[in-house]
Amino acid sequence: MFPSLPSETAIALVGDMNTRGYGVAENCISPEALASLRRHVQDSVSQTGGEYIAFGGPDALRGTFLQEMARSANFQALCRDLYRIGTQKSAPPVSFYQLLRCLAGKTGQQNAWFFHYDSYVLTVLVPILIPTEGQPGDLILFPNTRPIRKTYLGNLIDKILLDNALTQFLLRKGVQTGRVKPEKIRMTPGNVYFFWGCRSVHTNEPCDPDKIRATALFHYVDPHAHSWLRKTLLRLRNRQPLMTPVEAGIKIPQPA
Repeated sequence: MFPSLPSETAIALVGDMNTRGYGVAENCISPEALASLRRHVQDSVSQTGGEYIAFGGPDALRGTFLQEMARSANFQALCRDLYRIGTQKSAPPVSFYQLLRCLAGKTGQQNAWFFHYDSYVLTVLVPILIPTEGQPGDLILFPNTRPIRKTYLGNLIDKILLDNALTQFLLRKGVQTGRVKPEKIRMTPGNVYFFWGCRSVHTNEPCDPDKIRATALFHYVDPHAHSWLRKTLLRLRNRQPLMTPVEAGIKIPQPA
């Protein structure tokens, strides 16, 4: 499912992630696995009428190569080594959060240019379908722009400063005009890409609406998974809204 890589590979990957912002392990995904995933992606996009679709969590990817990759002892060992070397801490016993994104159609273009930090320390990106003509949806990366925040509050402040209309507009225009120069990564299927997701601002450019850009993501180790503040905010966000008077069966007097 995933090759056994020498220990020197993990050291080299972390070195690349710390300097240029990302590391690449070449030819780790077999052509047969890619072909199977591409059929799955193409069938799924076809069912949407050629528009964007995403699958999150292990249940949504059950029966695919991505489920098997997450279970691979070699892949798990590599991610543990990357985390240990990069953070100088042992990796906690946690599983991956998986996501498969399929950009296509107009809705695919709408799911581009959103600059963000991931909630997880390590992000592993597996390209499945990358257009070879026109706009391929390159990965845009501002690497290692912050440390791993010790508290969820510090992380939340960073995200608020980034996830607002003004900041998003300035970053997008800066990249489009060339005034801001991030790492721009043209991905090759078969390779696997690694970067510090929670430390790096990143997004993807749009791809042409008549093409498909499909990538799988493996997120590893959420440093704030047990934050009381985070759990409280999630409960508040997921709480059912209060009923309106009409929904509650209360008659409102009409004006004379």
